[in-house]
Amino acid sequence: MKYKINQKKINKKLNKFNLLSIASFACCLSTVFTGNAIAGALPDKILWGKPTCDVGTAEILRKHELRKSALVISPRDPNAQSQYQAILQKHKSELQACRDRNTPQTQATWLRLYPNDVKAGVLEDVFDKMANRGYNQVFIEVFYDGRVLLPVADNPTPWRSVMEESVKAGEVPADYDLWKQAIEIGRARGIKVYGWSFTMNFGYGYSEIKGRSGALALNGRGENSIANTNFDRNLVSNGRAFYEDAYEVDHLFVDPYNAIAKADLTSVVKALMQRNPDGMVFDYVRYPTNSTGELIDNVKQLWIHGKASRTALLNSIDNRTVRELMDIYLQNGDLTADDVVQTEKKLTDNIKVRPTNIKNPRETAAIAEGLLWNIATNHVYKGVINFVNTITAPLKQNNVPIGTVFFPNGNRAESGKFEARMQPWDRFPNYMERHPMTYALCSDGSCVADQVAEVVRQSAPETLVCPVLAGTWGQGFDGHPSFEIQTRAILARQPKINCISHFVYAWMEPESDRLRKFGKATGLEPATTPN
Repeated sequence: MKYKINQKKINKKLNKFNLLSIASFACCLSTVFTGNAIAGALPDKILWGKPTCDVGTAEILRKHELRKSALVISPRDPNAQSQYQAILQKHKSELQACRDRNTPQTQATWLRLYPNDVKAGVLEDVFDKMANRGYNQVFIEVFYDGRVLLPVADNPTPWRSVMEESVKAGEVPADYDLWKQAIEIGRARGIKVYGWSFTMNFGYGYSEIKGRSGALALNGRGENSIANTNFDRNLVSNGRAFYEDAYEVDHLFVDPYNAIAKADLTSVVKALMQRNPDGMVFDYVRYPTNSTGELIDNVKQLWIHGKASRTALLNSIDNRTVRELMDIYLQNGDLTADDVVQTEKKLTDNIKVRPTNIKNPRETAAIAEGLLWNIATNHVYKGVINFVNTITAPLKQNNVPIGTVFFPNGNRAESGKFEARMQPWDRFPNYMERHPMTYALCSDGSCVADQVAEVVRQSAPETLVCPVLAGTWGQGFDGHPSFEIQTRAILARQPKINCISHFVYAWMEPESDRLRKFGKATGLEPATTPN
């Protein structure tokens, strides 16, 4: 998700492809892709709508005042503390009971945290607002845009902490653990807290870390994924890229076969897991996409030309002739009749035998090229799958739920051509939850239901499918019908769907997001109530 917006870029043709590629408070949601775009400013009026299991106005206001008293105004008053804890427990029990008897039983949203959330009462207000709307799960960004949500004083990863600049400015203690605090605050309200992490997108800042150049994914031109970045490299050095709008060409993707890349992200997963989240989901489990949306059909377009990927591919081929031809194919992007003849001659000369007389070298080259394309694309898919399996192994070993976030068409293949992302989500392990970004545009939600149905069709019965919806409550927005309409359309087609998430908290509570983002939230802001 993106929350950093440069207003000058709003009217440009956007090409952002991260999890939901969404802007924050007064901004836009950039183009994502199946040809279905999500873009535009927030709704003119924020409506409460009809969320299931929401809290009534009187109770919202009562809890709001108790929170202010207990955490901001009179934090040393034990009576204020006990009253606030009592209403939290009451609402927690009511939320659990209501969700147990209503579909979906899991209603989730997506959230970015800010250093301002360290201030007493601010993060509690955010979680109270979510619980008031009936949410019992939240996905919090923990590794994104080349930063990690770990304390500056306890960050064993190569990446900078989200809190780094705030710590340097003396605004946040170096040992403050916002991720751990969020988990505790969520659980106190009956809200499961999942971490939400980028995967093969390591962030622009990774390019500044010494010894990592070999870990980057390369295409057939020898370029990494930021070769054509929009960033002024001088202006975004020393971690400053984190504060800029990052589009697809600004995202740095790694070679999934590279051992250093796997070790680096595994260190992030292990550190985040130590805070005992309820689960983790992984976004960007894919390669870079292209700006046209066209399917790819040339080996030079595949991001397997880095040393690790290339070596692994060649080593996976036992047949000497096929391996030699693959080497030529990767180098040139195609095979010619002469390539076939010369390869046969070279290999037979080495063992001092007469070369086979190839009757139709041109036809043989065409057949061989098709075979090599299949081998190469399978290698791409295998790299993605093995990478996500490797970096999530610590979670699996500790029985922490794991999920992937993806576009339903990320695995598209037609007539030997492939979606550029090369995202084989249908081949991910059945135990991994599937969170498809179902963003199709239509007034009645039927197209969204179609996308969900297709994901269900390609998933095992035991695999949790939890669609991600774009839009807002109580009204259509930017071509998307309300959450209510989308949910009804999905459940009419797929009544067994029991988990749905809504992107994004900032769309439902834009003022809360804006104040927190700019460090202005005090915990004393007005409550949000049904309208």
